[in-house]
Amino acid sequence: MNEPQSAVSDPLTTANILTEAFLFDPFFSWLFPGKSHKQNLHEWWYFLTRHAAKNPKWILSVDAHDSTSSIWTKPILDFEESESNGDAEQDTFVNLMHELVDDRISQVLEAFAEVNANHPSQPHWYLQAVGTVPEMQGKGRAAKLLRPILEICDKEGIGAYLESTNPRNLSFYYRLGFEIQKELELDDGKAALTCMWRDPS
Repeated sequence: MNEPQSAVSDPLTTANILTEAFLFDPFFSWLFPGKSHKQNLHEWWYFLTRHAAKNPKWILSVDAHDSTSSIWTKPILDFEESESNGDAEQDTFVNLMHELVDDRISQVLEAFAEVNANHPSQPHWYLQAVGTVPEMQGKGRAAKLLRPILEICDKEGIGAYLESTNPRNLSFYYRLGFEIQKELELDDGKAALTCMWRDPS
């Protein structure tokens, strides 16, 4: 099966979908609290979707209804490849977070460092995000969008990894074959993520 390509050329469409999908998410409510929550959340997703659209190691997908979007990162098989352009990307990310979280930057960067430290060492597909706009949730659209990459995982014998930002979503990931690997408590328990892994079938 061929890898899915983005159904839209405009990352703004995808950012809009993911902003609506994660608007009341507990992790992102911690990350971007206050009156500017939605605006900052949108800036976050727009940054990621623009990066995904131009980075060949990322797969940005949107369903035909413009209701569901996912962001995957392909497996990194070479250490030197993982280090290339890393400093520039890190600087860009830190500058963005400075703008969005202001004086909370130390706590936020520490939290993300802990998240990154818990990524599996073996090659894997990384599901950065999947989300459906609220009015279309519960219709199986997210599972359908994720299935092509999971089929690639099974065919190539490579695992998949994600961090769930909302306990409500765990049953959804269980049905796709993911299992809990670790629970992360961040910023002295103010935020939490569930690390999940899927073995190829």
